[in-house]
Amino acid sequence: MPTFRGMERARWIVVGTDFSDGAQRALEHAVRLAHSSGARVAVVHAYEDGAETSRAQEDRTPVLRTQLEDAVAGTSARRAGVHVEHFLRRGAPWEKLLNVAVEVGADLIVVGATGQRGVASVGAVLGSVAYRVIASSTRSVLISRPPFEHRRNGAPREPT
Repeated sequence: MPTFRGMERARWIVVGTDFSDGAQRALEHAVRLAHSSGARVAVVHAYEDGAETSRAQEDRTPVLRTQLEDAVAGTSARRAGVHVEHFLRRGAPWEKLLNVAVEVGADLIVVGATGQRGVASVGAVLGSVAYRVIASSTRSVLISRPPFEHRRNGAPREPT
């Protein structure tokens, strides 16, 4: 449910992370937008059950929470005074991003162009999570792309 500050509804930006470089860039992008607009950031990591048992998944929760905290610590959020909340959910990432956006009443969803799932698709413009969020969302979606130098010639490299 959306939160209210006084009589005004708090603005939210939801951003997904799979802890990849692209997701970290998207998180920083969301933090900068939140800082300039006075919004809060909901950072979401969703994981799907694999061959592991549910008990093994539960044991991963503290590690994943720490990874979420570390991802946020790697941004300018604290220096900028941006309020960030962590959401760890089990299920399909695109569905959980949309669920959290509805839950907090987000105005915007930010996703990286490609993340861990997109690595196998050399030259892919959008990863599967980004594509499904765009196709399913009733909210505005911003795709955070890597810098041009990073995309040139299909070679993932950092700018010099």
